[in-house]
Amino acid sequence: MSRTTNSSLTNALRILKSFSIDHPELTLSEIAEVVGVSKSTACRLIQTLESEGFIYQNMNFNTYRLGSSVLALSNTVVDQLAILKETTHFLKQLTAQTGESSHIAILDNNEVIYLKKEDSPYRVQLLSHIGRRNPAHCTASGQAILAFKKPTTIEKLFERDLGKVTQYSITSLPKLQQLLATVRTRGYSISKGEYIEGIVSVGAPIYNKKNQVFAAVSVAGPKKRMLPDLQKIVDNVVFTSNNITKYVQAHVKDVDIETFI
Repeated sequence: MSRTTNSSLTNALRILKSFSIDHPELTLSEIAEVVGVSKSTACRLIQTLESEGFIYQNMNFNTYRLGSSVLALSNTVVDQLAILKETTHFLKQLTAQTGESSHIAILDNNEVIYLKKEDSPYRVQLLSHIGRRNPAHCTASGQAILAFKKPTTIEKLFERDLGKVTQYSITSLPKLQQLLATVRTRGYSISKGEYIEGIVSVGAPIYNKKNQVFAAVSVAGPKKRMLPDLQKIVDNVVFTSNNITKYVQAHVKDVDIETFI
Protein backbone atom coordinates (compact mmCIF):
# COMPACT_ATOMS: atom_id res chain seq x y z
CA MET A 1 0.00 0.00 0.00
CA SER A 2 1.40 3.40 -0.97
CA ARG A 3 1.90 6.21 1.51
CA THR A 4 -0.78 8.28 -0.27
CA THR A 5 -3.33 5.47 -0.05
CA ASN A 6 -2.50 4.85 3.58
CA SER A 7 -2.84 8.57 4.36
CA SER A 8 -6.21 8.74 2.61
CA LEU A 9 -7.48 5.76 4.55
CA THR A 10 -6.29 7.27 7.83
CA ASN A 11 -8.00 10.58 7.07
CA ALA A 12 -11.21 8.84 6.02
CA LEU A 13 -11.30 6.98 9.33
CA ARG A 14 -10.62 10.22 11.18
CA ILE A 15 -13.61 11.78 9.44
CA LEU A 16 -15.86 8.98 10.68
CA LYS A 17 -14.50 9.32 14.22
CA SER A 18 -15.12 13.09 14.19
CA PHE A 19 -18.87 12.49 14.53
CA SER A 20 -20.38 11.93 17.97
CA ILE A 21 -23.65 12.28 19.87
CA ASP A 22 -22.50 15.77 20.85
CA HIS A 23 -21.68 16.58 17.20
CA PRO A 24 -23.96 14.41 15.01
CA GLU A 25 -23.77 16.78 12.02
CA LEU A 26 -20.76 18.68 10.68
CA THR A 27 -20.10 21.06 7.83
CA LEU A 28 -17.35 20.52 5.29
CA SER A 29 -15.25 23.22 6.92
CA GLU A 30 -15.65 21.64 10.37
CA ILE A 31 -14.65 18.22 9.05
CA ALA A 32 -11.59 19.63 7.29
CA GLU A 33 -10.53 21.46 10.46
CA VAL A 34 -10.99 18.45 12.75
CA VAL A 35 -9.09 16.09 10.44
CA GLY A 36 -6.45 18.66 9.56
CA VAL A 37 -6.79 18.58 5.78
CA SER A 38 -7.80 21.06 3.10
CA LYS A 39 -11.45 21.46 2.18
CA SER A 40 -10.79 19.98 -1.26
CA THR A 41 -9.21 16.87 0.29
CA ALA A 42 -12.03 16.57 2.80
CA CYS A 43 -14.59 16.89 0.00
CA ARG A 44 -12.93 14.11 -1.99
CA LEU A 45 -12.83 11.77 1.01
CA ILE A 46 -16.45 12.57 1.92
CA GLN A 47 -17.58 11.73 -1.60
CA THR A 48 -15.94 8.31 -1.32
CA LEU A 49 -17.49 7.65 2.09
CA GLU A 50 -20.85 8.89 0.83
CA SER A 51 -20.76 6.50 -2.16
CA GLU A 52 -20.31 3.58 0.26
CA GLY A 53 -23.10 4.72 2.57
CA PHE A 54 -20.89 5.74 5.48
CA ILE A 55 -21.81 9.42 5.26
CA TYR A 56 -25.06 11.10 4.32
CA GLN A 57 -25.42 14.73 3.23
CA ASN A 58 -28.24 16.83 4.62
CA MET A 59 -28.98 19.01 1.61
CA ASN A 60 -31.26 21.35 3.58
CA PHE A 61 -28.46 22.54 5.87
CA ASN A 62 -25.44 21.53 3.75
CA THR A 63 -24.10 19.36 6.56
CA TYR A 64 -23.02 15.74 6.82
CA ARG A 65 -23.90 12.92 9.21
CA LEU A 66 -23.10 9.23 9.53
CA GLY A 67 -24.90 6.91 7.12
CA SER A 68 -26.60 3.53 7.35
CA SER A 69 -23.42 1.55 6.67
CA VAL A 70 -22.07 2.69 10.04
CA LEU A 71 -25.27 1.49 11.72
CA ALA A 72 -24.90 -1.93 10.10
CA LEU A 73 -21.34 -2.24 11.39
CA SER A 74 -22.27 -1.04 14.89
CA ASN A 75 -25.01 -3.66 15.11
CA THR A 76 -22.47 -6.31 14.15
CA VAL A 77 -20.14 -5.14 16.93
CA VAL A 78 -22.93 -5.15 19.51
CA ASP A 79 -23.83 -8.71 18.55
CA GLN A 80 -20.19 -9.77 19.01
CA LEU A 81 -19.98 -8.17 22.45
CA ALA A 82 -22.28 -10.69 24.07
CA ILE A 83 -21.13 -9.61 27.52
CA LEU A 84 -22.92 -6.26 27.14
CA LYS A 85 -26.31 -7.95 26.99
CA GLU A 86 -25.54 -9.99 30.07
CA THR A 87 -24.28 -7.10 32.22
CA THR A 88 -27.51 -5.08 32.13
CA HIS A 89 -28.85 -6.54 35.37
CA PHE A 90 -25.51 -5.95 37.12
CA LEU A 91 -25.62 -2.24 36.25
CA LYS A 92 -29.31 -1.93 37.11
CA GLN A 93 -28.62 -3.39 40.53
CA LEU A 94 -25.60 -1.13 41.06
CA THR A 95 -27.59 1.98 40.17
CA ALA A 96 -30.43 0.85 42.43
CA GLN A 97 -27.98 0.38 45.31
CA THR A 98 -26.14 3.67 44.86
CA GLY A 99 -28.79 5.88 43.26
CA GLU A 100 -26.21 7.05 40.72
CA SER A 101 -25.42 6.38 37.06
CA SER A 102 -23.28 3.31 36.40
CA HIS A 103 -21.09 2.47 33.41
CA ILE A 104 -18.93 -0.17 31.79
CA ALA A 105 -15.95 1.16 29.87
CA ILE A 106 -12.90 -0.06 27.99
CA LEU A 107 -9.57 1.56 27.19
CA ASP A 108 -8.71 2.84 23.71
CA ASN A 109 -5.19 4.26 23.72
CA ASN A 110 -5.29 7.02 26.36
CA GLU A 111 -9.08 7.35 26.43
CA VAL A 112 -11.96 5.34 27.85
CA ILE A 113 -15.03 4.49 25.80
CA TYR A 114 -18.33 3.86 27.55
CA LEU A 115 -20.02 0.73 26.21
CA LYS A 116 -22.91 0.46 28.63
CA LYS A 117 -24.76 2.88 30.91
CA GLU A 118 -27.58 2.71 33.42
CA ASP A 119 -29.05 6.14 34.12
CA SER A 120 -29.58 7.56 37.58
CA PRO A 121 -33.23 8.16 38.54
CA TYR A 122 -32.40 11.78 39.36
CA ARG A 123 -33.75 14.39 36.97
CA VAL A 124 -30.37 16.05 36.49
CA GLN A 125 -28.02 13.43 35.06
CA LEU A 126 -24.42 13.22 33.93
CA LEU A 127 -23.30 14.26 30.48
CA SER A 128 -22.26 10.70 29.63
CA HIS A 129 -23.55 8.32 27.01
CA ILE A 130 -22.69 5.09 25.25
CA GLY A 131 -19.80 5.69 22.86
CA ARG A 132 -18.53 8.77 24.66
CA ARG A 133 -14.77 9.11 25.00
CA ASN A 134 -13.14 10.62 28.08
CA PRO A 135 -9.46 11.02 29.00
CA ALA A 136 -8.46 7.89 30.89
CA HIS A 137 -6.03 9.50 33.34
CA CYS A 138 -8.69 11.62 35.06
CA THR A 139 -11.63 9.21 35.17
CA ALA A 140 -12.23 6.39 37.65
CA SER A 141 -12.88 3.90 34.85
CA GLY A 142 -9.68 4.82 33.08
CA GLN A 143 -7.58 4.69 36.22
CA ALA A 144 -9.04 1.30 37.17
CA ILE A 145 -7.84 -0.14 33.85
CA LEU A 146 -4.56 1.79 33.56
CA ALA A 147 -3.50 0.60 37.02
CA PHE A 148 -2.97 -2.88 35.61
CA LYS A 149 -0.89 -1.79 32.61
CA LYS A 150 2.90 -1.87 32.69
CA PRO A 151 4.56 1.43 33.70
CA THR A 152 6.28 1.51 30.30
CA THR A 153 2.89 1.26 28.62
CA ILE A 154 1.62 4.20 30.67
CA GLU A 155 4.67 6.21 29.60
CA LYS A 156 3.94 5.54 25.92
CA LEU A 157 0.24 6.35 26.26
CA PHE A 158 0.94 9.70 27.91
CA GLU A 159 4.34 10.61 26.48
CA ARG A 160 2.95 13.68 24.76
CA ASP A 161 0.71 15.23 27.35
CA LEU A 162 -1.39 14.68 30.45
CA GLY A 163 -4.14 17.11 29.62
CA LYS A 164 -5.38 19.35 32.41
CA VAL A 165 -9.18 19.22 32.31
CA THR A 166 -9.87 20.73 35.73
CA GLN A 167 -7.74 22.11 38.54
CA TYR A 168 -7.78 18.64 40.11
CA SER A 169 -6.53 16.77 37.04
CA ILE A 170 -3.20 14.95 37.32
CA THR A 171 -0.72 16.53 34.94
CA SER A 172 2.50 14.81 36.03
CA LEU A 173 3.43 11.33 34.80
CA PRO A 174 5.23 10.40 38.07
CA LYS A 175 2.13 11.40 40.05
CA LEU A 176 -0.07 9.37 37.73
CA GLN A 177 2.19 6.32 38.13
CA GLN A 178 2.05 6.76 41.91
CA LEU A 179 -1.75 7.00 41.86
CA LEU A 180 -2.07 3.92 39.65
CA ALA A 181 0.13 1.94 42.05
CA THR A 182 -2.29 2.83 44.85
CA VAL A 183 -5.29 1.86 42.73
CA ARG A 184 -3.63 -1.44 41.87
CA THR A 185 -3.04 -2.19 45.57
CA ARG A 186 -6.51 -1.37 46.86
CA GLY A 187 -8.41 -2.65 43.79
CA TYR A 188 -10.49 0.43 42.99
CA SER A 189 -10.13 4.06 41.94
CA ILE A 190 -11.75 7.29 43.10
CA SER A 191 -11.77 10.40 40.95
CA LYS A 192 -12.81 13.60 42.71
CA GLY A 193 -13.46 16.38 40.23
CA GLU A 194 -10.55 15.39 37.98
CA TYR A 195 -12.70 15.38 34.84
CA ILE A 196 -15.74 17.43 35.87
CA GLU A 197 -15.54 19.61 38.96
CA GLY A 198 -18.12 18.66 41.52
CA ILE A 199 -18.42 15.09 40.20
CA VAL A 200 -17.03 12.08 42.04
CA SER A 201 -16.63 8.68 40.39
CA VAL A 202 -15.60 5.24 41.65
CA GLY A 203 -14.28 2.52 39.36
CA ALA A 204 -13.14 -1.09 39.68
CA PRO A 205 -11.51 -3.46 37.16
CA ILE A 206 -13.13 -6.39 35.32
CA TYR A 207 -10.97 -9.42 34.46
CA ASN A 208 -11.18 -11.94 31.62
CA LYS A 209 -10.43 -15.68 31.69
CA LYS A 210 -6.72 -14.95 31.39
CA ASN A 211 -6.98 -12.84 34.53
CA GLN A 212 -6.27 -9.69 32.51
CA VAL A 213 -8.08 -6.42 33.15
CA PHE A 214 -9.99 -5.55 29.98
CA ALA A 215 -12.73 -3.22 31.25
CA ALA A 216 -14.02 -1.37 34.29
CA VAL A 217 -17.33 -0.73 36.00
CA SER A 218 -17.95 2.66 37.58
CA VAL A 219 -20.46 4.87 39.34
CA ALA A 220 -20.47 8.67 39.10
CA GLY A 221 -22.52 11.45 40.60
CA PRO A 222 -22.43 14.86 42.34
CA LYS A 223 -20.06 14.98 45.29
CA LYS A 224 -22.85 16.14 47.63
CA ARG A 225 -24.53 12.77 47.10
CA MET A 226 -21.42 10.61 46.62
CA LEU A 227 -19.15 11.68 49.47
CA PRO A 228 -21.48 10.99 52.46
CA ASP A 229 -21.85 7.34 51.35
CA LEU A 230 -18.51 6.97 49.58
CA GLN A 231 -17.34 3.79 51.34
CA LYS A 232 -20.68 2.09 50.75
CA ILE A 233 -20.53 3.07 47.08
CA VAL A 234 -16.95 1.75 46.82
CA ASP A 235 -18.07 -1.56 48.33
CA ASN A 236 -20.96 -1.81 45.87
CA VAL A 237 -18.75 -1.03 42.86
CA VAL A 238 -16.11 -3.58 43.91
CA PHE A 239 -18.82 -6.18 44.60
CA THR A 240 -20.30 -5.57 41.14
CA SER A 241 -16.92 -5.77 39.41
CA ASN A 242 -16.24 -9.09 41.14
CA ASN A 243 -19.62 -10.47 40.06
CA ILE A 244 -19.13 -9.38 36.45
CA THR A 245 -15.65 -10.91 36.49
CA LYS A 246 -17.07 -14.20 37.80
CA TYR A 247 -19.70 -14.19 35.07
CA VAL A 248 -17.15 -13.43 32.35
CA GLN A 249 -14.73 -16.10 33.50
CA ALA A 250 -17.48 -18.70 33.77
CA HIS A 251 -19.57 -18.01 30.66
CA VAL A 252 -17.91 -15.76 28.09
CA LYS A 253 -15.61 -17.28 25.47
CA ASP A 254 -12.14 -15.85 25.01
CA VAL A 255 -12.97 -14.77 21.47
CA ASP A 256 -15.68 -12.44 22.82
CA ILE A 257 -13.30 -10.95 25.36
CA GLU A 258 -10.55 -10.41 22.80
CA THR A 259 -12.83 -7.92 21.10
CA PHE A 260 -12.30 -5.58 24.05
CA ILE A 261 -8.50 -5.81 24.18
